[in-house]
Amino acid sequence: MGITYAVIKVKRFLSDEEPIDLRVKVDSGATMLVIPGWVQEKFSFPIIRKQSVKYADERKAQLDVAAGVEIEVCSRKGVFDAIVVPKKEYGLLGAIVMEELDLILEPRELKLYPNPRSPDIPMAEIG
Repeated sequence: MGITYAVIKVKRFLSDEEPIDLRVKVDSGATMLVIPGWVQEKFSFPIIRKQSVKYADERKAQLDVAAGVEIEVCSRKGVFDAIVVPKKEYGLLGAIVMEELDLILEPRELKLYPNPRSPDIPMAEIG
C-alpha cells in the first residue's frame, strides 16, 4: 500500500475569496485537518486554541488551531477546524473530515471517493 494524495479546495468560510487548490496527504490514521502556515497567512483564519500533536516519529508539539476552514473534496463541502503547521508545503486530511463528508479511502487504488451507499450527499450514522 502506498500513500494517497488528493487536491482539495480551501477558503475562509462565508468569504467571497476565491478558494485555492491544496495538495493533501490522505491519512485515515490521522484525526484532524492540517493546513500549512502559508495557507493560514493567505486567508487569516482565526486562531482559536493550541492543540497538542504527536507526529508519526513520536515527536510532540503544541500548534495553533484555526477555525472556519471551508474545504471541498470529491464535490463535498464542509467547514472544519484545522491544525496549522508553519513550515509544511502540503496539508493533511484526517479521519474527522473523511467521516463528516462520508468519504472512503481505497488504499489499493490510492483513491479517495464518496461513499457509494450515499453518492449524492454525505450520510451520517446517528444511532
